Amino acid sequence: MCQPAAGPFYRAAGMTYLRYANICADLMRGVLKEPFKTKAMQRQAIYFRSAPWADGKQGASGEHQQYVVAS
Repeated sequence: MCQPAAGPFYRAAGMTYLRYANICADLMRGVLKEPFKTKAMQRQAIYFRSAPWADGKQGASGEHQQYVVAS
C-alpha cells in the first residue's frame, strides 16, 4: 500500500517557510548563553543604502540601520 507524498509540516501548520525559519531562529537565539547570545543579537542588525531619484538622476545616498527585535 502506497501512501501519498507528505508535504512540508510547516505548510500543514498553515505557515510559510520564511515564517517557520524566523520562529526557529528566534527560538535558537533565545536559548543561547552569553557571550554567544550577545554576538547573535548583534548580527540581527540590517544595513542598507537608499537614494532618492528625481528627473532620472540619482541623488545623494545614505546608509540606514535597522534593528530586528527578536520576539
